[in-house]
Amino acid sequence: MPHAPHLRRRHVLSLGAAASLTAFSALVRAESGPPLKIMVGFAPGGSADQTARLLASTLQTELKRPVIVENRTGASGRIMVAGVKDAKPDGNTLMLVPHGPMTLFAHSYRKLGYDPVRDFTPIGRICNFDYAFSTGPATGAKSLNEFLLWARNPANKPSFGSPGTGTIPHFLGQAVAAKAQLPLVNVPYRGAAPSVVDLIGGAISLVVTPLADVIEHHKADKVRVLATAGSQPMDMLGGVPTLKDRGIDLVLDGWYGLYAPAALPAELQQYISDAVQAVVPSMANALARTGLVAAVSTPSALTQMQQTESAFWAQWVKATGFKPED
Repeated sequence: MPHAPHLRRRHVLSLGAAASLTAFSALVRAESGPPLKIMVGFAPGGSADQTARLLASTLQTELKRPVIVENRTGASGRIMVAGVKDAKPDGNTLMLVPHGPMTLFAHSYRKLGYDPVRDFTPIGRICNFDYAFSTGPATGAKSLNEFLLWARNPANKPSFGSPGTGTIPHFLGQAVAAKAQLPLVNVPYRGAAPSVVDLIGGAISLVVTPLADVIEHHKADKVRVLATAGSQPMDMLGGVPTLKDRGIDLVLDGWYGLYAPAALPAELQQYISDAVQAVVPSMANALARTGLVAAVSTPSALTQMQQTESAFWAQWVKATGFKPED
């Protein structure tokens, strides 16, 4: 019996060495295996897709392996997220996802198909973005006040486009309608791009999207950004106010995060997170051109941000009386 503690220590050390060897083997397989995939739940050309492709091009240099982007659209990103949940936790599959599917959707959908906390391994936040409220030729409005006057006439049948009922743009549009006493009707779309097309064509009078989805159309005078939901005005918009600047007390900053499936080995999580933190600062200028702000974080910081925002949305959804969608 005197030797038992010594034997136990040897056993623990052996287990630790085996675990380290397993993690190292997983790391080697990840580096020498198939291309790393970054999954995106929205169509090519949107802000999520653009951000993922920029990240892929910089990561593949840092990781010294091919990195590709795969788009799996539908259900406001839920189909892609549920698919990544079932992927192998081998470091070959990541997802770039906006905050909604990881914070709001657990409270706005009954049949989510995944648990935002238990089913994923956080890698880090990539960037922040502002939500933009934009109008088109149907209203002729040049400012938020002009739009509000136009929209208060029921004969104009004002409407706003969002990427689906139960999404963050849907709730933001509803909040503005309530605070400004507007009869705005939500028109759900399968993403931002088709709603912007209809805005330009005059089929709807307003869209609520990440700024990056409309910035080029705004520069080309095809749409007009009336206001943003961020805490500060965007310099690149040349004087476009925030909602709060115009007396609508609503502030929300959006973000994109990077995740892997649950049970990713800790060494792989750290390895990928370190690479992401190394490359995101070099993406800052390219992100800024589309209205995105580089804001890389650690996995633990992303988890804390996700938990805090989820609690916020739980209260918001309850306060509005919204009935969760299927």
